[in-house]
Amino acid sequence: MTFWHSDLTAHARDEDAFLQGAGRYVDDIRLEGQAHGYVLRSPHAHARIRSIDTARARRVSGVLAVLTGADVAGMVQPLGCVMPLTSRDGTPRVEADRAILAIDRVRHVGDGVAFVVAGTLLEAAAAAELVQVDYEVLPAVAEPGKRAVPIWPEAPDNVCFDWQFGDEDACSHLLAQAAHVARITLRSPRVVAVPVEPRAALGVYDSAADEYTLVSNTQGVHFVRRVLAKAFDLPAEKLRVVTPHVGGGFGSKIFAYPEQALVLAAARITGRPVRWTSTRTEAFLSDTQARDHHTEAALALDAEGRFLALSVQSTVNLGAYLSQYTPLTATGVGAPVQAGAYRFRAIAISVRGIFTNTVPVDAYRGAGRPEANYVLERVIDRAAAELGLDPAALRARNLPEAQAERLTAVTGLVIDGGQFADNQRRCLRAADRGSFPLRRAESARRGKLRGFGFANYLESNGGLAVARMIEPDRLPVEGAALTFGPHGELDIVVGTQSTGQDHALPLILHAARSFGLAPEKVVVRQGDTGLLGRGGGTGGSKSLLTSSVALEQAVADVAAKGCALLTREWKAASGEIQFERGLFVLRGSNRVMSVAEVASAFPRSLDGESRGILKHGSCANGCHACEVEIDPDTGEIEVVRYTAVDDFGEVLNEAAVRGQVQGGVAQGLGQALSEHAVYDAVTGQLLTGSLLDYAVPRAAAVPDILWINNGLSSRTNVFGAKACGEAGASAAPPAVMNAVADALSAYAAARSLQMPARAADVWRVIHAAA
Repeated sequence: MTFWHSDLTAHARDEDAFLQGAGRYVDDIRLEGQAHGYVLRSPHAHARIRSIDTARARRVSGVLAVLTGADVAGMVQPLGCVMPLTSRDGTPRVEADRAILAIDRVRHVGDGVAFVVAGTLLEAAAAAELVQVDYEVLPAVAEPGKRAVPIWPEAPDNVCFDWQFGDEDACSHLLAQAAHVARITLRSPRVVAVPVEPRAALGVYDSAADEYTLVSNTQGVHFVRRVLAKAFDLPAEKLRVVTPHVGGGFGSKIFAYPEQALVLAAARITGRPVRWTSTRTEAFLSDTQARDHHTEAALALDAEGRFLALSVQSTVNLGAYLSQYTPLTATGVGAPVQAGAYRFRAIAISVRGIFTNTVPVDAYRGAGRPEANYVLERVIDRAAAELGLDPAALRARNLPEAQAERLTAVTGLVIDGGQFADNQRRCLRAADRGSFPLRRAESARRGKLRGFGFANYLESNGGLAVARMIEPDRLPVEGAALTFGPHGELDIVVGTQSTGQDHALPLILHAARSFGLAPEKVVVRQGDTGLLGRGGGTGGSKSLLTSSVALEQAVADVAAKGCALLTREWKAASGEIQFERGLFVLRGSNRVMSVAEVASAFPRSLDGESRGILKHGSCANGCHACEVEIDPDTGEIEVVRYTAVDDFGEVLNEAAVRGQVQGGVAQGLGQALSEHAVYDAVTGQLLTGSLLDYAVPRAAAVPDILWINNGLSSRTNVFGAKACGEAGASAAPPAVMNAVADALSAYAAARSLQMPARAADVWRVIHAAA
């Protein structure tokens, strides 16, 4: 069975379809003869599988296949982690590939044990109830540091890696010589992505061509194809991956998952298209989760309050398996921004990654940078409190002023300029910090506690850390394919994948301007490996950067092709034809042809696929301020004011940027005040496995945001832009928690308050001494 691309792909310029109810998502696509798959999942966090009896399930009417781990092992291998990592002693990290279906052992609640395929979903679910699995339950561990049976024999102490970054000797020396050292213990709680659209997959096998097609809501079809093709031991061209509209991702849809492999395997076995759509409960048990860092940090200062060194020691709960990027998100992607834009003399970071009987963690909005910014901004506030200094003055003493030139942080990160100290000044002025004592006094008259907090942040965007961890000298590569029509039309296919961010508009406008075309005749498409040979996908706030580089290369390639063609046609000398603003011009004559005219006169002559290499990422930066009010009788926290000043460079689509800031801040508020994936310490059961238990912030809890763009144009891309998608998620947690700490500053127990600062936790802080 084959498809034309128009059957499955969605135009990126159709973003309005999301709001109009006309979006086309995976679950909207129905194929003739399709069957439904249902995953039978383990009820135990850790157990040996003694036996699986599928006989009764196979006899149920409508059942086409019942697959176990042993059945699929010969077709597809476990999904491997693509990120190498070396511990401080030189040993490589432990391998922990994610099984397609468990064979001899389950390692977390929700681990797949069997896949039942039937004509309807109800038939498949009913048959799954009849699969008999004999488990030998084993001790489970849900948190690092707890003794348990090893989850992987190669890691008897459940340690996957012990990673070190920076100059530990210099940092230790500066800590020993410092006039003051501020120390803090912090937790970044485990969170769940909860996109509006759950994961879904539709698999098709063409027996005549021996080719597979996967339709799935990914954040990048090429990466998913790469991982699955390796697992199936297929040439990449034998697997086509298609992504239509996507209803949110936040990192969780970057990766290849077992269910995607299962629908492909089942389609081959049954000879029918096979689909699977996650329920919300399944999503809690199988989508990658995130964060779960336990950190001790120490900040060394001299007698004048200048930062000397920062030591950060973290333990990260990795879950039971390594997802594809896990080692990176736990280490190398956050390390470059750990010192922010502040001036330090040394930094040392150590990270221990620990296996537990929980769902694997991986990238989630910000992917390591929120954790790094949180630690930095919280320990700075702790130092200010201990020294009796204004936290704004302490930061200003250590921040560079606005700087257009590149500067190199102590971590080695090259920062492409920024507003830095000016962001903080503007933010505190816009937040009316000077009048805060009056507002605090007014809250006190009503019996409420009021606090003000703020945080600076630094983002490292462009996917450079990802590329370099895969291969030291590698840089992010993105693709763009251009097809010109006879009447001034242009079809652009890009390798990035919008999940609701409206990626297309800047590319449309730039292409129209570069080629002298009407913007309404330019279409951007995405999400189909059949249309583009290579693409980097979306994640790490890199889409605009990498796609713009690819499009710039495509413009240069079109110019070269047109000049070469017209040199032959016009019998001109080499170099006499120039490309200017969409026109090919023969110097010294009146001979001119537009791109549209060349494309019409010489069909397909300008078409082609280009690849751009991103050599320098961008560094969004800014300052966010938050004001909270706390009811001491209940511990309830209300965010009453929120101000964001961001340096995003050139803002190309203000409405989209404002939406990104609002959404990022909302997710940061959730992490700070309510969201926490909690596991039972003894059984490993997920106690927050639904939206009745897992507290995503509701709209009423998210304030209107006063947003100010303080952009300094970036020189790393043609748009002058800096990525904005993850800034709010990095800035909001420390800004909110600093505000909460300020409101509770009179209570000694507040020093140990951790995220999420839920009402019960705050109430205990207030009443601890009572």
